[in-house]
Amino acid sequence: MDRRVLSGDDAVARLHERQAAFQKTVAATQEMATRMRTLTATASDANGLATVTVDSSGVLLKAEFTARIQRTAPDAVSRALMEALANAKQRVAAQTEEVIADTVGADSETGRAVAQELNTRLGGRP
Repeated sequence: MDRRVLSGDDAVARLHERQAAFQKTVAATQEMATRMRTLTATASDANGLATVTVDSSGVLLKAEFTARIQRTAPDAVSRALMEALANAKQRVAAQTEEVIADTVGADSETGRAVAQELNTRLGGRP
């Protein structure tokens, strides 16, 4: 830490620099939150039995099944649904990571904290 005494003008200039940096961080964080709220992802299972859409929190918004489920064992349908859901959550996590990188930066303290919380919530990598 720099321990030299600043002149009044230097102190005011440094304060303005820090205020500007803080305002830039706030604006980037707000943009990140706005963009993240609108994210959705759609994915299917490998066999194409189920297709789901999730929101940015991984909450199921829509589930669709093909007519083939009528000839499929219920446990296979359940596995298909869960696989599609996991795939959709992975997609929305990837989209969110892109938003983080584009706004606050993936290596910023805010970006790392949001990514960690997201991956915990969506069951991704920590």
